[in-house]
Parts: sequence; structure tokens; C-alpha cells
Amino acid sequence: MMTPRGHVLLLGRIHEDAMQLLRSHNELTHEVLEKPAGDEISSRLEQADALIVRTAQLSAELMDKGNQLKIVARHGVGYDNVPVGVLSRKKIPLATTGNANAVTVAEHALYLMLTLAKRGSAFDRAMREGDWESRNCLQGTEILGKNLLLMGFGRIGREVAKRALVFGMLVHVFDPYVNPEQVRNAGANHISNLEDFLPDTDFLSLHLPFTPQNRHIIGAAEIKALPTTAYVINTARGGLIDEEELLKTLDAGELAGAGLDCFEQEPPPRDMELLRSNKVVLSPHNASLTAECTRRLGLVCVENVVDALTGRLQRNRVVNWEEVYS
Repeated sequence: MMTPRGHVLLLGRIHEDAMQLLRSHNELTHEVLEKPAGDEISSRLEQADALIVRTAQLSAELMDKGNQLKIVARHGVGYDNVPVGVLSRKKIPLATTGNANAVTVAEHALYLMLTLAKRGSAFDRAMREGDWESRNCLQGTEILGKNLLLMGFGRIGREVAKRALVFGMLVHVFDPYVNPEQVRNAGANHISNLEDFLPDTDFLSLHLPFTPQNRHIIGAAEIKALPTTAYVINTARGGLIDEEELLKTLDAGELAGAGLDCFEQEPPPRDMELLRSNKVVLSPHNASLTAECTRRLGLVCVENVVDALTGRLQRNRVVNWEEVYS
């Protein structure tokens, strides 16, 4: 077996078990930039053979300086913070962590659905304020028999479907890139026309990558098409939802609520109006940051680096395989 050699630059700290795995490869050196900034990254990148990136935004100009790079390993599955086109042009593979976070994010999506349906935040607040009578004023809803529309049926979407079916939800999928038979085999119903189904949706859960084409894919028209009793869940990427239109609809009482783990600007500004709505359950883009998942993400990142430096990189983890190896 080949011995991996080179210098690994980490943009952000990863799990200690993953760091131990990295240290176990004696021929590899490494450096961690805990709060990476553009100038600091630029000065270190030219000497790096491998790059592990968490949430740092990498510009095309910056990545052009990575002339020694043999691998960029993304700590997660989304890669909208990495200029894939530049990497492909330079024949540098971009590897993600595959299904390492699928179950964790799926659980978070269900948590948001249940918290909204059962009015968890409102009852918690009422109890802390001594309002026992809230039990007679606030009403939750059941998710049994409700229509769940999944936009996107990749690794995470499929895990959400499994769990929702166990709760007795009726699962529907809109994903033009997935074979309808695959959806049906998973116990769900394939939707070919999004606009036609939105009025029948009780819960809308997003599991799409962020691309220019997907920006505000849930915009004014889509939000208004939903019933007033519907909930919108986003554990995918900020920018998929038009946040201004979402707030308007919530304030007007034309939507029951939303569960948001990600935002168009991260971190969102403190005075962001959406943060004041008591119809929204919020989390700080931490759907995949459980103790177990953080460990898996780090370990897979290091595995990808080692595999790339020894010529054993797994094709199913590489975003731009065709562009790099064709």
C-alpha cells in the first residue's frame, strides 16, 4: 500500500478522532486555520497538497493559487462554497462525505416538523411564563396521514421518507432527476408537476443543493400556492426560499409556520425580521453537527485525502469525477 505524502491544510477544526487519524500518517504534515480568512488562506494554499474545507467561502481567484493541490475534501455534502469549475479546470477532484450526514439531517428535519406540528416552542415558552392555561388555547396537530412533499430525493431525502412513513405520513417526491420507479419502491408517490401538488401539501421539506437555478425555488408563487395550514422545512441550503416572501406570508396568517436550519446570509443579521416570528423554529445550520455525525464527517474527509494521495479515491464521493479523470 502506498504511503500518503504531502501537506494538508484544514480550514476549520474537525473532530479529534479524525485529527488522530491524520496524525497517524507520519508522512503527512498538516496545519489548521481555525478562523480562516482570505489572505491567510492564500498564503498557505500554495504549499498545500490537500485541502479540507468546512464553511469557508473559497473564491475562484483564491483556488487558482492551489497549484499543488491533489484533492479538496469538503466536510459535508454541499459544496456551494467551493468553485467547482476552477477545480475541474485544474484537474483537482472535489470529494464530499457521501452519506455520512444523511441520517442526522433527516432526524433534524423530523424534529422541525414535530416541533412545529406540536407547537413545541410555544408551549415551552408558555410553561416558563407560568401559563398553564395555554393547554386550552394552543393547539397542535398530528402528522399522521398528512401529505409530506419532499423536494429532492437524494441520500437525505430518502432517509426523511423512511422516517416519515413510519409516522404514518403520506410521502410525495418532486425530483426531476430521480426515476419515478425508485420513488415508488421507497413507498412514496412521484410528483411530476410541483405547482399542481402544492395546494395539497401539509409539510414541504427541502433537500436540494443550492445552485443559481435553485435560488428562490420556493418563491412568492410557490409559497402562496401552499395551504394556510402548511409548514415549510429547510435543512438544505439558504437561498432556496425567498425569505422576505416567507415572512410576509407568515405575518399575514397565510402559512402555519416554518422550520429553518439555514439562511441566505449566514450567520443571519441580528435584526433579521424573520428571527422575530413566533411561527418559525430556528437552528444555526447545525442539522449535521451531532457528536456522532461530526466524527463521521471528519473521518471521511481524512479518508478522502489519504485515498486521493495514494490513488484510491472512491468515485462515488467525487463531485467532478468526469471532468477530472476523463
